[in-house]
Amino acid sequence: MPIYEYHCPKCLKDVSIFFLTVSEAGGKKPSCPECGSRKLGRVMSNISPVSKTDDAKVTGVPKAGAGAEDTASLARVMRESSRKSKGGYGEQFREVAGRLEKGESSVSIEKKLRKRVGETMETH
Repeated sequence: MPIYEYHCPKCLKDVSIFFLTVSEAGGKKPSCPECGSRKLGRVMSNISPVSKTDDAKVTGVPKAGAGAEDTASLARVMRESSRKSKGGYGEQFREVAGRLEKGESSVSIEKKLRKRVGETMETH
């Protein structure tokens, strides 16, 4: 479930657009949610460098044990990133964050969302 960043040369806004799948992002020409222009240019998303020794200090997210997924922390980071970007990620983004907060695994969420749109988790 990728989120891509774009810049609109018409209205000069930076926008984030959520796609259900990588293939949808590759095959779909997005339009600016502000002005409707289809001349969006992809931009590099902000990153946060993390050292291997001090993940919790840098990100505020404690590292979960081997094989464990800290879904509440993942949801918190998603919501915080959404607030910082000032871009509306949409209802599906909020749904995923809510399900993570309730403890559902990211793999389970992805499987159910893919099933909803008729895709599988299999690679080709």
